[in-house]
Amino acid sequence: MSKYIMVIDEGTTGTRGILFDEAFKIVSQDYQELTQYTPDNERVEHDASEIYSKSVEVCKGAMEKIGATAEDIRCIGIATQRNTCVIWDKNTGEPLYHAIVWQDTRTGEVAEKLKENGGILHETGKVIAPHNNALILQWCMENVPKIKEAVEAGTALYGTMDTWLIWKMTKGKTHAVACSNASSSGCVDVQKGVWHEEFMQSLGVPLELFPTIVSEATDFGNTEVFGGSIPITGAIADQQSALFAQGCLEAGTMKCTNGTGSFMDITIGNTCKIATGGVDNLIAWKLNDTLTYMVEGFVSVTGSAVQWLRDGLKIIHSSSEIEELAASVPDTNGVYFVPALVGLTSPHNDPSARGTIIGITRGTTEAHIARATLECIAFGIKDILDVVEKECGVKIDRINVDGGASQNNLLLQMLADYCNADVARPDTLEATALGAALMAALRIGQISLEEVKHVLKPDEVFHPQMDAALREERYSIWKEAVGRSLKWIKYAQ
Repeated sequence: MSKYIMVIDEGTTGTRGILFDEAFKIVSQDYQELTQYTPDNERVEHDASEIYSKSVEVCKGAMEKIGATAEDIRCIGIATQRNTCVIWDKNTGEPLYHAIVWQDTRTGEVAEKLKENGGILHETGKVIAPHNNALILQWCMENVPKIKEAVEAGTALYGTMDTWLIWKMTKGKTHAVACSNASSSGCVDVQKGVWHEEFMQSLGVPLELFPTIVSEATDFGNTEVFGGSIPITGAIADQQSALFAQGCLEAGTMKCTNGTGSFMDITIGNTCKIATGGVDNLIAWKLNDTLTYMVEGFVSVTGSAVQWLRDGLKIIHSSSEIEELAASVPDTNGVYFVPALVGLTSPHNDPSARGTIIGITRGTTEAHIARATLECIAFGIKDILDVVEKECGVKIDRINVDGGASQNNLLLQMLADYCNADVARPDTLEATALGAALMAALRIGQISLEEVKHVLKPDEVFHPQMDAALREERYSIWKEAVGRSLKWIKYAQ
């Protein structure tokens, strides 16, 4: 009998192949970093072919480490970065352009003009932002001749990362997208869970490019790339996957994933209530014909701000060093870092904002900048939390965290202090991968929805310790710093 569930956890900075046992514990994994291309300050791209090949390689690597064969794998689940989109030729199977990453802001001017009409398409539930896939598709059709020709010839296909991986793994037999990824793309009628045809038509983007929207737990087809036929039975967007794994199935439960960016998600149930204020209204997942909704805010640069300290400023040699460096000083000595390295996302949604380090004096050291980097992550999450609490009429007393950056104890204590809430870290930080495993298992009857709620257990809980007056004083200064970073780049009219 097959023993493992295989998961491809394809993220923004790397891709991971993981094998889970029947108790949903990790028994083997392998990882490779992905190459990011930044042709200019507004553009962030991936090589989709590299993503596919490395995703296959890490899965094979995880299998080799424990001597597993295809016969040992019951099924495959896939969790992917969202909003990053690929356009490829269905005849050759080759990408027609680099995948455009969710951090990319090349469509910022178009997004700004659309925002003048209220800032949100209520039918899609999402704030108009540069990562909207319809805007990216429009840009590609207007600026990439190969894509324009393929669209006109009827050979072009579009997909989010799950679509691309599944299409490649099934040798072109399945052109489908998990409902969570479709909703995240900003191209879906969120109330109905179908593509928003009117929006696409207004941009001149043909619906024929788009994949079929399906449940997160369904039969996506079989793949034979691992030495035998294995069914793909789960696919889900990364943040929704973590929300599912954290057992946040009921209205009012929430999680915060700290990775490349920080994503705060709160489940609101089976009725879609459009919230404004700079947050997104998304489909969390579709099971059978039932849609579950969530409200989300995200900060695009958090873990990647730490990477910038490593690769840009070079004040640390590895990302793991930041906690010790930041803890070597008691505070930031008045330094505030607004990490608008690619603009600001929720709740400010300003692609023309730029990074600001303010409050620097002759007494400022690299340790103060490191501590300000961790503080800015906590401040950015508080910005979102304030909006979510106001819009959804809830008071969040507990934040379930996951993601690689959640290994940082100092960061989690700052999060507890500035958000004035308990912060619970589970016994595994691989919630994103776990959610995909659970979806795949749900499809084959290995687990029930009720059992999903209890798979993750808390490992440590951080409680607020900061004086309320100090919290408000520092947060007030943070908001002043953010105000100075906004509208730094003026788009030409």
